[in-house]
Amino acid sequence: MSVDERRTAPNAAPSSAPRSGARGARRRRVSPLRLVAGTLAVWLLVALASTAWWPIHRDTAMVTAGVTAVVVGSVVALLGAGMRLPASVVSIATVVGFAATGVPAAVPGAADGPLPTLPGLVELFSGVALGWRRLLTITLPVGSYEALLVPYFVSVLLVTVVGVSIATRASRPELASLPALALFVTGTVFGPTRLETSVWLGVLLAGVALVWALTVRHLRRATTVAATTGTRVPIGRAVVRPALVGTATIAAAAVVATGIGLVAPPSGARTVARTDVVKPFDPRDQVSPLSGFRAYEESDRADEPQLTVTGLPAGGFVRIATLDTYDGVVYRVGGPDGASASGSFERVPTAVDTRDVRGTPVDVAVTVQGYRGVWLPTVGDLTSVAFRGPEADRERTAFFYNRSTGTAAVVGGVTDRTRYTLSAVVPDQPTQDELTDARPGDAAVPAPRAVPAAVQDAVRADTDADTSDGAQLLAALQALRRTGYVSHGVGDDRPSRSGHGADRITQLLTAVPMVGDQEQYAVAAALMAREIGFPARVVLGFTPGGDSGDQEAAATGGRTTFRGSDVTARIEVDTAQWGWVMLDPNPVVREIPDESDQTPQPVTRPETVVPPPPAQQLDQDQQTPPQADRDTPPTQPLWLQIVLAVLPWALGVLGLLALVLLPIVTVVSAKRLRRRRRRRAPEARARVVGAWDEYRDALLDGGHDVDPSATRREVGQAAPGDAGAAIAADADAAVFGPADVDRAGADRTWAAVDAAITALRAGRDRRARFRAATSLRSFRSVRSVRSVRSYRR
Repeated sequence: MSVDERRTAPNAAPSSAPRSGARGARRRRVSPLRLVAGTLAVWLLVALASTAWWPIHRDTAMVTAGVTAVVVGSVVALLGAGMRLPASVVSIATVVGFAATGVPAAVPGAADGPLPTLPGLVELFSGVALGWRRLLTITLPVGSYEALLVPYFVSVLLVTVVGVSIATRASRPELASLPALALFVTGTVFGPTRLETSVWLGVLLAGVALVWALTVRHLRRATTVAATTGTRVPIGRAVVRPALVGTATIAAAAVVATGIGLVAPPSGARTVARTDVVKPFDPRDQVSPLSGFRAYEESDRADEPQLTVTGLPAGGFVRIATLDTYDGVVYRVGGPDGASASGSFERVPTAVDTRDVRGTPVDVAVTVQGYRGVWLPTVGDLTSVAFRGPEADRERTAFFYNRSTGTAAVVGGVTDRTRYTLSAVVPDQPTQDELTDARPGDAAVPAPRAVPAAVQDAVRADTDADTSDGAQLLAALQALRRTGYVSHGVGDDRPSRSGHGADRITQLLTAVPMVGDQEQYAVAAALMAREIGFPARVVLGFTPGGDSGDQEAAATGGRTTFRGSDVTARIEVDTAQWGWVMLDPNPVVREIPDESDQTPQPVTRPETVVPPPPAQQLDQDQQTPPQADRDTPPTQPLWLQIVLAVLPWALGVLGLLALVLLPIVTVVSAKRLRRRRRRRAPEARARVVGAWDEYRDALLDGGHDVDPSATRREVGQAAPGDAGAAIAADADAAVFGPADVDRAGADRTWAAVDAAITALRAGRDRRARFRAATSLRSFRSVRSVRSVRSYRR
């Protein structure tokens, strides 16, 4: 029957049918070819997009999680497409599949074989809300550490469900590539600061998405033309040829773009989410560990065991902390604004990449005894750490590491029950002769503030400006070792004031004889190295004998016990040839002569018209007390402890509710926006047509089968009640009538539509009304209706 015959037939067949019959008809219209082709295309797109997540995890557990998510998501989406399930049912099925398979796939450590456990489910759902931030505050790669696979698993699951659903059910299947592109962008944003994903993979993903879109678009156009004209359109001419032409064009553009990117790569650092996120551990909140140097030399702690280390190389150095920021009062970890490299601490889930470090690999076991503090003693450049003992779980979660300085920290501090094993690389060090030719490196270190003028005077007096930078550095350090004497100011030692503020460094460099200990000599040497041009920082740690003492650390059977008197401070300077090099500026212990035996040597200053400003004398009350209590962590109030205990459960529940309600809220919001756009159209005629479209969409979402090729009058006559025919007549009059429609007429039509939609909902239960509110039938039929209207015009 033609369109005109259907218009004039008085007893045309009703275009509204029971929902069960319509569902069966729609099931038969689902093409198996479309199901297979759409699913395979989405699989390919998801596989390519997942490459952006590989630098984040770098573990086979990621492959397992990705495959599981793709299989579960494909099953849910194909069942939804085959049975024409509404979006709400597909969302619930997705959540069920997520809960059933998420723990073994994304939290394998909390699974009972292939079955989830209750603690695993808690970690799974809390990971949906908290895992994203944790990814930004942890060192990459993370592997399957804790629940950090959950963001990738839930992303792949949602992308697969949405992508396969769009490819097999939507009127525009080419949009199925958008979720995969979003997955790729998300992996790139949450990835490392340096680009580790091949540029070709990103280009290939975009190319596959565009080829899929072109192919589907031409195929849909050929099918529409064939159905309209009644003639068969050759697939080769209508689909294959345009797809090949588009593919060739995309390939050529990709080659050109990639070539430009390789020849002229972007300059500057790569900005991703982790570069701007606020880290949970701020070293500026901690007291400078160098301020408590003298505490180790007190009589009650000098002989007290601090650490026992197994596997340490001969003469090895155990690092407590690296300090690179000097403000005239103390040397501390992290810049004044927290933006320096030494202020960026991250959690280490598995291992640190030390492939570019040239040195000797070592495995060291450490047992903490008398040592206390948040700074965890390490050796060399850390590769991995494994905690043992009764508090291993807490310490592993509270462990943070700074790759730039090699400094490690445990929030809450270490105790006498702390046990851990380190895998590290001890960097190779140049010889003294090689250091003569050293050139300053380009490492970024915060500029020191309030540097005393005595530092510049000492550099001028002890070095030759005509020699190389490396020779000047060695000469300055040799002068400190030659003219300096060691005294900790305890017991029978020569009085020696603690601290390393600007006034104390001035006193050290100008007094005769020069008396101090490693705290002052290391700070003075670092400031002198900066004056010469080398980026420098102070390193606090333990070494046998403490660099200047006459005692040896107890070593038996490969075990080295460090005591309080073995504490020391050295400096590190950045060189262009060898990177960071550790140097010892401390004098050896020898008898200190009396001041009367010393003949002060005048310091020659360059002539200047303006007299130099006097050295700033800092109030000693402003300095951090050496004996400051650094071991007691702040006590949290009871209400905060309760909130922190309940917060993961609450966030997990909220994440689950958001996962379930997000599709529903999206559909309802989209319908409200569509209704608002129709009702507020700029022309009255468009408002009347929009009112009819709103009524027709209500019929579709309510379960009535509306023939896409039927006229408005046919749809209105077949609709329940008498209002449909009147609304159809108003719309036809607005479109085809000779007179323009005024605003009052448009308002009357919308009032009639509101009353008709209310009548359609009358008598239905709450479940039926919810199904109509969340139905996507009205969105899927938009394309077919537009095609028919265009053909009739």
